[in-house]
Amino acid sequence: MTRTFILSAVAVCAIGATAHAGADFATVDANSDGFVSETEFVTWKTSSGEMSAADALLKFIEIDADASGMISEAEMKAAAEKDDNDSKSSTEM
Repeated sequence: MTRTFILSAVAVCAIGATAHAGADFATVDANSDGFVSETEFVTWKTSSGEMSAADALLKFIEIDADASGMISEAEMKAAAEKDDNDSKSSTEM
């Protein structure tokens, strides 16, 4: 239920931060286990001070397509491609 609410909030307030934002998957996967945990992701996204922990959590939930609680490299890539496509679409208007 909470996850549904949070995903709805994401849809309403489009977060403009991209999934890749200058870092590759290995950089974000701090413990090198092949997945990005919520903690790893939030730490990465908030380290520059440009995103709040709450916004980073919403972005994590958006990227975690299978709701496993971990982001795979494929999920990260898919989110980056979606963000790139969304950016291109908005500039074409």
